Order: sequence, then structure tokens, then C-alpha cells
Amino acid sequence: MSKTVRLKVITPSKRLFDEDVDMVVVRGTEGDMGVLPGCENRVAALGYGALRAFGGGGEMKPMAVLGGFVEILSDTVTVLSDAAEWADEIDASRAEAAKLRAERRLQKAEDGVDIQRAELALRRALVRIEVSSYPLIKDRRS
Repeated sequence: MSKTVRLKVITPSKRLFDEDVDMVVVRGTEGDMGVLPGCENRVAALGYGALRAFGGGGEMKPMAVLGGFVEILSDTVTVLSDAAEWADEIDASRAEAAKLRAERRLQKAEDGVDIQRAELALRRALVRIEVSSYPLIKDRRS
């Protein structure tokens, strides 16, 4: 049995990641799922949340994933999402401004604002804020 799992993260515009990792934690609609080599096969819907890829030596790479699907095979995890961003690509101040705009729209909901759109914008902003605050964990042995 392999000691790693191949992680592929694909959006309509590009392939964000295609490398071997030790472990993947991804947010499904039912909660977080940890995936190790040899894990049981499954397909699941993804929620809005963090994906964390753990590499050799304890390195952790966080990514915001905004919905989609994950296919888990014994040696491969494939994430298909409309939108995904590495933590270091997220502009935290822009995400904070988006959060404030969405909250203001929700407060004015009785004025005909599209509540569902505002709630989704708020969820996206909160995930981006959360993921941008994750520290990049590097190998402590070096």
C-alpha cells in the first residue's frame, strides 16, 4: 500500500494542484473528512470550507474550496470545484470588506435584497477569512 495519496484540485479555469500528499482534510456537506492512503472509496458533495493538504515532513497547505465534489479512491483524491484559492492568494482585507457588504445586505433584507445571494456571499467571505488566517505549517525538523 502506498504511503501517500495523489491530490488533484481542479476548477473550470485551471488545475490548482496535482501532487502526492500524506493526508487531505476536506469539508464535505456533512462535515470535515480526513483522507489517508488506502481510504475507502466514495464520492461526496463539498461544502464551503477549508481543504488542508499535509505533505511530507509535516507541511500543511490550506486552500479555500467553495463547493463542488470530491472523489476519493484508495490512492487518489480528486476535488472538482467552481472556485478554489490557496490561502496565500486570498486578500484578507478584500474578504473582510465582502463580509461587511453581505452583512449590510442581509440587514436590509426586507427592502427586497436577494437574501440567498447575500447569504452565499457571506459564506464565501467567511471561508476566505478563515483560510487566510491559517498558518503555513512547515517541517519543524529542518
